[in-house]
Amino acid sequence: MLITKVKVGKVTNLSEARYCAGMGVDFLSFPISSIDPKTYQEITGWVAGPKFGVEVESATLASVKEYKADFIEININQIDGSKGLENLIVSLQPAEWPEKKTNLLLSKPNILFLELQISSINDFVLRIIHDITEDFKILLKPSTSNQQPANGNWKLETLLPLPIDGLSFDGNEETKPGMKEYPLSEILERLEAIF
Repeated sequence: MLITKVKVGKVTNLSEARYCAGMGVDFLSFPISSIDPKTYQEITGWVAGPKFGVEVESATLASVKEYKADFIEININQIDGSKGLENLIVSLQPAEWPEKKTNLLLSKPNILFLELQISSINDFVLRIIHDITEDFKILLKPSTSNQQPANGNWKLETLLPLPIDGLSFDGNEETKPGMKEYPLSEILERLEAIF
């Protein structure tokens, strides 16, 4: 069992979905641009445990209902066009929060989490995290070139004590069916045994 909620996005194949589910990931999201409704149903039919969602680009908000997803992931610029959609995970950068806060609060009943994309932890980011937690649950998405915890300027031990509800990472493409390395395996294994 993982010590915090984890979402893995950009999942495009059954191998990765099953691996993440086996590791105890809570949320898996699939990009609509890469996965059609039939493939989505096939993959999610073979996997048990996580909640399944779709990542929606601006032009495809209308087709989201075909997926029968547990949640819908959008970016902050799509919030105005998301009326009528529920169980949203809204992705944004810390600098976007002050300007978009009012619109997000108007949609608050429909938002599960804000996914805050960060490249570092500094005073500004800490202030934003604390401000957001007054109204929303946060999934923190640390961004580095290859998402390995030792690289970049963040460490799991630094992130986990923050007032967040979980972490978010991206999956990667499968090079050949059944032949896949799992860059997330190191992170997920550390989240099992970090404390």
